Amino acid sequence: MENGSNGAPPPSIVNGGTSSAYGDQPSDFSRVLEALQAIYDPRSSNDTRRHASEFLEQAKQQPNAPSNGFTLALDTSKPPQLRHYGLSMLEHSIKYRWDEYTDAQAEELRNYVIQLAQNVAEADPLYLRNKVGQLWTEIAKRSWAAEWLDMDQQLVQLWQTSLHHQSIVLYVLETLSEEIFNREDAIAGLRGNELGRACVEIFTPAAVIVDALPKRETATEVRSGDEGWLKRLCGNLDWCLQNNYENDERVRTSAVKSMNTLRAAMPWVLPKALAAVQLVEHVCKALAVPVPQLQQASIEVLHAIYTRPQHLRLGDEEFVQLVCPMYTPGSVRLLSEVYNWTLSGMNINDLDEQKYTLCKKLSELAADLGNYIEQKPQLIPDGSDISGMFKLLFDILQNPSLVVSIPILHCWTKLLRSRLVRDSEAVSSMVGGLLEICCTRLMRYEAFPEDSEDPTYLFLYEDIDTIPERHAFLGNYRRFCADIVDVLVRRTPIDALHHILGQASSLFQNLYNDLPPFEPRNFSKHSTSVLRVDAQVTVIDAALKGYLKWLDIQGINRDPRQDERDRNLLEDSFERWCRQLLQAKFEDPEISKKVIQLMSTFSTKALPDRPEFARVLLEYILDMKQREDAAFPLYSDAVKDLERVCSLEMQKLAMMFADDFMSVYDALQRKMDELVASQATDERQRMAFSAFLFIIVHRTTALHHDVQASRLKTMLNQVTEAWANPDFTQSLSSFDSFCNLLGMARLPEFLGNQNFHQVADWSAQPLNDEGQAMQADILARSQSLPLRLTKTLLAASIEKLRDDSSAYRLAAMLWKEALPAILPNILQLVSHAQAFNNIDDHWSKLPPELQQVIRRLLTDRFWQAGISTESRDDFFARVSGSKSTYEGFASTVRGTIRQIRESSYYILYSLTRFQEIFYDLPGLPEPLSDALFRDAHSLSAHHLSVLLSVSTHIIEGCPYRLRAQFLPRVIAGLFKELDKKISAEWEMIICKIAEAGEDDNLTDEMKTESILRQLTYSSVSLVSQLLDFHRPEMEPGHDNSPPKLETMPWFILHNSSMLEPIVLFCASIIRVHDTRSVSVVVRVLRSIIPQFREKSPIHDFFCINIFKSAITSLHEPYFVDCQKDLATLIAAIIDMDDAIPREILLTLPGMGDANRVDKRLVRLKSVKQSDERLRRSIVLELLSSVRGVSIHEQGKIERAKPKKKTAFEEQYMNVDQPAATIVRGTSPALAGVADMFAES
Repeated sequence: MENGSNGAPPPSIVNGGTSSAYGDQPSDFSRVLEALQAIYDPRSSNDTRRHASEFLEQAKQQPNAPSNGFTLALDTSKPPQLRHYGLSMLEHSIKYRWDEYTDAQAEELRNYVIQLAQNVAEADPLYLRNKVGQLWTEIAKRSWAAEWLDMDQQLVQLWQTSLHHQSIVLYVLETLSEEIFNREDAIAGLRGNELGRACVEIFTPAAVIVDALPKRETATEVRSGDEGWLKRLCGNLDWCLQNNYENDERVRTSAVKSMNTLRAAMPWVLPKALAAVQLVEHVCKALAVPVPQLQQASIEVLHAIYTRPQHLRLGDEEFVQLVCPMYTPGSVRLLSEVYNWTLSGMNINDLDEQKYTLCKKLSELAADLGNYIEQKPQLIPDGSDISGMFKLLFDILQNPSLVVSIPILHCWTKLLRSRLVRDSEAVSSMVGGLLEICCTRLMRYEAFPEDSEDPTYLFLYEDIDTIPERHAFLGNYRRFCADIVDVLVRRTPIDALHHILGQASSLFQNLYNDLPPFEPRNFSKHSTSVLRVDAQVTVIDAALKGYLKWLDIQGINRDPRQDERDRNLLEDSFERWCRQLLQAKFEDPEISKKVIQLMSTFSTKALPDRPEFARVLLEYILDMKQREDAAFPLYSDAVKDLERVCSLEMQKLAMMFADDFMSVYDALQRKMDELVASQATDERQRMAFSAFLFIIVHRTTALHHDVQASRLKTMLNQVTEAWANPDFTQSLSSFDSFCNLLGMARLPEFLGNQNFHQVADWSAQPLNDEGQAMQADILARSQSLPLRLTKTLLAASIEKLRDDSSAYRLAAMLWKEALPAILPNILQLVSHAQAFNNIDDHWSKLPPELQQVIRRLLTDRFWQAGISTESRDDFFARVSGSKSTYEGFASTVRGTIRQIRESSYYILYSLTRFQEIFYDLPGLPEPLSDALFRDAHSLSAHHLSVLLSVSTHIIEGCPYRLRAQFLPRVIAGLFKELDKKISAEWEMIICKIAEAGEDDNLTDEMKTESILRQLTYSSVSLVSQLLDFHRPEMEPGHDNSPPKLETMPWFILHNSSMLEPIVLFCASIIRVHDTRSVSVVVRVLRSIIPQFREKSPIHDFFCINIFKSAITSLHEPYFVDCQKDLATLIAAIIDMDDAIPREILLTLPGMGDANRVDKRLVRLKSVKQSDERLRRSIVLELLSSVRGVSIHEQGKIERAKPKKKTAFEEQYMNVDQPAATIVRGTSPALAGVADMFAES
């Protein structure tokens, strides 16, 4: 508290005001009411509302505002909205002028609030009473346990007055608990230790605190009486439960608020105090009452006890005192009865929302109790009903709502890892049921038809609104189901696998029993039969993982001979089952794909010593007869996908069984020659066959090294010769010759002649014969490029190879010879393929309407989960059905260019696997950087993400000995382009959204924003990796890490050509509208600040540019979720320099008081670096009043932000990259922020 250095007059004796349209003095209360009515009257004009708002804000600024506000608020004859405005005048004085008041003035202000609390009436609206409680809390954060020592006594006096006075007390106690301990409140953070000690003192019974904290500081006495608030609250709860809670809503509300206050205290209060007041017993009484409000509040208290922060978790003694009472037969019976009672409201077509919410909360509590059984089973006393607890967990797991069952499912994954639990009689009897539930719940519910009546599907859509969250939730659910299958198979492999494979046999034998037979015209990737097979395959995959883990522990604490017999028995069973399944022929390509993938997993993972089965599987794949049918595009696409999967699985077999396949190599080659000679085999399959044979020769140990090298070199010659062809090289010598190579030299002429610029809907305009011929020519020319063959053989050369293996060394030798032919032309291909998107440089001579056609032609169609208005299947059906239209032609052009670009990226990435052979090539960095980044800004955000991915691999793969010669050009080129592109794209999106009207369709903008968020986050993640001092670095193929000063962070920090573009990029990111990316960048910048304390250009850039950007973002409503990170960065920059940040702060609006600023800066510099909360609080308080609006309040007032996720949603529904949210016609606009740093 400051002692009136500014001489502010006492609030009760000052008068005066300024002239206004609403009266000569703002203390004219009738004018205040008139202004309030003008604001809320829908007939008022915007000018009237603005003048009224200005008048009311001006009244809050006046020196007499506290006394006027008190007078207004206390007068019960005034309308409630006028009294509420009086309270807001007091609030403004407390929040924004507290430091200006003397001790006497502050005391008078405090007395105003105490009188208001004492004078609340039952007839007062709830919002008025809560506002009084809020003002009490605001003053307590500033002066309690310092100047204000008798607050607890005053609260106790209020508590003894009436129920509505008790509600004020409960509001104050709950809010103080939340803001001092559970939230990041800046004002409470400034006095965190004092306030924390005071809270512990007044909540805890005196006897407990003397015993638990005998050495605590006792100089300042803040408590009233020996009871403490825990005891009083428990007593009040008991009183409520005995006094007509069923019919008296006031009593019921008091009980709920008492438990809400207890819940807020549970994360920090002393566990001994909870045991002393028998809190669990008191709360369980409320749980036994058949009133959902009370039951839910009681469950939330118990949940808060059992999920305390990690550093405050319950110890062994506290576990026995606070958790074990919930395992008594009576408690378990109570929990079961409450759960069964909630089931009566679980009809999805007539849902009782209160009971359903209670059911979900009860599930979380039951999971807490189950988790403690896994953690401390040996401490549970005799007489506990653990079998009953397991039965309750099993019953809840079967609930038709996945949201209800997922906490229990997660709990079972932990329980089953405990041998003590797993081997108990109660759990052993549930194994079959657990397997059955998990197998049933592995269905892909997100793929069910929208008209499905399945209760689980309907509950899912009732509970989770957005598609991305639904997918994330179901992904977690399936993962937990698979974990349980895995654990149960490890526990009893023979019985569990017999059950699972038997279930699968039954499914495959009866796949179409209740369904019509398969027909290509009715193909769907998500048909009922496909979904059933998918779930069963997922179960078997999980079971095989468990089986492989069981193999790893064979012979440990068991009879090795019995384990061997069991293994042979299971392998025989696997092979027999697989051979039986391969007797069937599946017409649905999606089912065939899943079956082949499953068989390949069996062969390579579970049956690696049975090459005979591998040959049977290979023969099955090669003899598949499914063919494309142009009449059914979706079916044809699925057949292509099946062919791709077959190729991949053949290659996996070749890697595992190379020696065995080598013994029949000639027969395999003849078979493939026959298939290639047939009309049904396309270029893609021919190359896959080449890769298959290449892998056999490359991975076999049956050939002499020289013979092996010679045969492989012969195979690679076709690649080398294609790249070295002089005509091919000449065709890449210029952009025009590149277009000619692809049959696109006449593209602008064709687009103009066909009037593409005059057609609005390209997908509705058929392509004429000339267009179809040109389309076919482009496809044929692109397929004749050596890209696919090079990709295929490169993948075959490096896939699943250790860098120290002989096969890897052989591949490196062979590709080293091919590099001189490949690299120059691959760089030219990349360069031209990226330049194709650069309208300004390569299409600027075209008429404007054709330039617009080229832009549209290069714009991808894509489907975005949660944003696109059609389903994924409908989107793909639409794309497949438009191949012979203008849109199909455009897709061929952009698809060809994209394929060239991305295939070239993959080849470059694959070549980096050969390390020094690639990175040590003389003169490579400059042309590589030029090819990759010169036109990168012209790519879309999605395509730039692909380039970023390959660039990341190239950067991270560089041996540390070669970093100095290779990386500077690459890193600098990449981050310059990222900075340019990402900044421009965000600016464009924000402008579009700001200018959009209420009825504008922003779907495309939302898709673009979503992809831009992903690109932004991927970019900052790379920065984080490059500058992470704690990230271990280990070179592939080497056991040693580089010396400290040669690690990536130190290498970059000491090379300005790389560091400067990275820091410039980071400074730009601080201003983009993606909170996740901003938080990452802020943490990175904080981590490198200590390296730039000395005067330098980077030092000044931090102190000026980054400092200003951080403050600007801190004051924008959008960044309210990043305030903690931004405030910590600002504090770190202030520590860097004594002068520059101070000068900037003093230029800010409302920051001209140098004395106030200097006091905060001195205090900030005196605080330990480790006390981040206090440092943040000082910064937030220092910057709290820009234009008279608290930073914290901006987010609450101006930003329509989504509700904060609950702990449940964070755990089970967290989406890696949230879908974009767009608010129409608005932009973050706060007066003074944009020009905060404007030069005079």
